[in-house]
Amino acid sequence: MSNKSSIIYIPLTGRLLLPALVVFLLVVGCGVFPESVSVDDTRVQPLLKAAAAFDRAAYGFSSLPTNGHVHLEAKPRSGYDAMLHLGGRTSRTIAFRKNASGYSWIGEQEIFEGPKMYKSVDGTFREEVTLTFEKEHVSGVPLNKLNVSYMGEDPRLGGRVDLSLRDVRPILKEWGY
Repeated sequence: MSNKSSIIYIPLTGRLLLPALVVFLLVVGCGVFPESVSVDDTRVQPLLKAAAAFDRAAYGFSSLPTNGHVHLEAKPRSGYDAMLHLGGRTSRTIAFRKNASGYSWIGEQEIFEGPKMYKSVDGTFREEVTLTFEKEHVSGVPLNKLNVSYMGEDPRLGGRVDLSLRDVRPILKEWGY
């Protein structure tokens, strides 16, 4: 076997530099990637207002943050017209559908990280509880039903596919949520 790499490196100079730069700017400028924005951004405020209409406490979701990391996907994609990615104490993704009066909330996923680490074939990760609720198909979970999952090695939750909010609420309280 040869020790030579099969990867070919082409320096971006001369005739290749300008086209590569143009492609990069087009990809970044066309909304393919989520844009880092402030929670006070005028494009974010109507989305947060629509998200506040969802009875998050009844389904175990935490209050909407007033600061922290915010990324906005403002270009419509398959399944949603806009999406917010909110970082902070939890990690949250909220999907929206555009309508005549602005936007409506169509689904949300919130990830709560626990204190323990676990190993999988993909590496070492922090345990987590994930809550997902969708009114329209975004990620493929059953609609109009709270979907609860756990990743980790806690024997109270590990390996179960029928988790409910009742099962995870005591664990989330232990974790400080």
